[in-house]
Amino acid sequence: MNPTRSGFRCPIVPRSSRVRHAARGGFSLLELMLVVVILGLLTTVAAVALLPQAAKAKIRTTKVSMNVIKSGITQYQLEKSRVPDSIQILMPEYIEEGNLVDGWKNPFYYSPTPNGARPYTLLSGGPDGDIETPDDNIDVWTMDFEEADG
Repeated sequence: MNPTRSGFRCPIVPRSSRVRHAARGGFSLLELMLVVVILGLLTTVAAVALLPQAAKAKIRTTKVSMNVIKSGITQYQLEKSRVPDSIQILMPEYIEEGNLVDGWKNPFYYSPTPNGARPYTLLSGGPDGDIETPDDNIDVWTMDFEEADG
């Protein structure tokens, strides 16, 4: 007899039952599938909540960039007594390079209109990047009014 400190022997457990007991410690396939489904649902809810915010952020970024360009054009116009032929002329003295693209990374449309109601046209094509589809365009002259309406 080989007694332990308390005087009792450790029971000897057969190897086969130790293996069976260890195998029961993992997760079943059903439990893992349930976790995957729950994670998928949470991801879907987060995406549905965040996607409209991303679109609004791109619109805000575009409007801020357009205001920076408008300020640069105004400053150029005050110094030279005319609007620039292109917005690239404004770099780097009046605006920084990163401001020449909208929130969707498309270049702005700029055109001087000397005999028009406004001195120039400055547009973003919006999410589709096409200025020929006016429904989603952002115009520097009307963007603040659209914001007040919506």
